Amino acid sequence: MELKNNQTKEEGKTTALSVLLAGLILVAVMVVSFSYAISNPVIGTAAAQSIPPKKVLIVTTSHNVLGKTGYPTGVWLPEMTHPFSALQNAGFNITVASVNGGNVPIDPYSIPSNPQGTNRDDPITEKFLYTPADVTIINHTVPVSTINPKDYAAVVFPGGNGATYDFPWDKNVNRIAAAIYEQGGIVAAVCHGPAALLNATLSNGQYLIKGMKVTGFSNEEEAITEILIGKKHVLPFLLENELPKRGAIYEKVYVHEPLVIVSGNGRLITGQNPESATTVGEKVVEILKGGQAT
Repeated sequence: MELKNNQTKEEGKTTALSVLLAGLILVAVMVVSFSYAISNPVIGTAAAQSIPPKKVLIVTTSHNVLGKTGYPTGVWLPEMTHPFSALQNAGFNITVASVNGGNVPIDPYSIPSNPQGTNRDDPITEKFLYTPADVTIINHTVPVSTINPKDYAAVVFPGGNGATYDFPWDKNVNRIAAAIYEQGGIVAAVCHGPAALLNATLSNGQYLIKGMKVTGFSNEEEAITEILIGKKHVLPFLLENELPKRGAIYEKVYVHEPLVIVSGNGRLITGQNPESATTVGEKVVEILKGGQAT
């Protein structure tokens, strides 16, 4: 009887020890998991709920006439479609806005089907134009006056000659660029798109681009365009001349060679010309996904 009682006591001790050990292991796992979630807030949040993709804003011009010539202009389409495609393929939620809202004017030379245009071999833009949902987006853009910058992690300003007529003087374009930059977001612009940065002023009264390395359509590229369209001195300004007046450091490469410059600790991205549009979009994606700001 005494042996049986001792055996029962030993079994009880073993059971209690096993329960205690299991409890300690469970606590340890919970502590490690909690610590990892704290040090990785995105992962910790994802355990409780799915994280919506970051929203990105694309803003285009609404200006459709080249000066007083009557010649049609607008956005240079691939400068919008190429960043759009890169962002769309990466799963980002995209809003396309324009200065006035509604239908986006398109420079006819940038449409791939135009035999007189200079953008005839562009499968990305062709795919966009043959996708009804995408065409609907540029036919029904949101007015920039209705945009709340706090909703967006980045903004992209495509170019086209039209941008030089309305971007610099539109208070909402200036407001959006400055606000997204100051809240830690990314501001990107392509070709004539940096016209949106000329008068964007931070809360301290300083130009957003002051002291920043930037690029944009060069004077040589403007001269070639004037020859192609047979219209001279119709733009209100030349970016290569105006950007330095705001304290920016302008850089360029040979005509129609791609150049993308990243400044402001990865939060200001500019592309020189249409050939840079794809890389600008890819760079925005890379940085939004946590890549190096180089």
